[in-house]
Amino acid sequence: MDTGQYFNRRNFTVAAVVLAAAAVLVAFAGGGYAYADSTAFCGNTCHSMKQAHATWQTSNHKELKCTECHLPHGNIVQTMIMKAKTGMHDTYHEVLKDYPAAIQLSAEGKTIVKDNCLRCHKSTVEKTGMAAGGEECQKCHRSLVHGANKTKGGIKIE
Repeated sequence: MDTGQYFNRRNFTVAAVVLAAAAVLVAFAGGGYAYADSTAFCGNTCHSMKQAHATWQTSNHKELKCTECHLPHGNIVQTMIMKAKTGMHDTYHEVLKDYPAAIQLSAEGKTIVKDNCLRCHKSTVEKTGMAAGGEECQKCHRSLVHGANKTKGGIKIE
């Protein structure tokens, strides 16, 4: 088999351009993912999260990224699916400008937050009823991260 026909200058140039474009695409996607995982993205990009971001900044959890509490950490596939799902949901409501005045966690969001509380604070609660999966952590600790009042988010529509 003569492989010389595959190793000419034109094919090499096409392969180099394709590889360079793929490298740029991977770098761009990685940078976008990293930025979307930052607290700056949550606090500054989304109009509806400014108040939640402000209350988080004064909490004992301010060293954690929003995604540490609000995304599942079981495996990367589960995390990426939830990140995409919540990202599409948030973008949809930002575009329509129809977020409620007081942002609430969904039932699925409450489960994720509770699992993450227990993931980080396992040694604190392992001998309590909370470790058995009973009560939601937020029931007693709602004000711990986002203040005593319900987070005022949403978009003001005149």
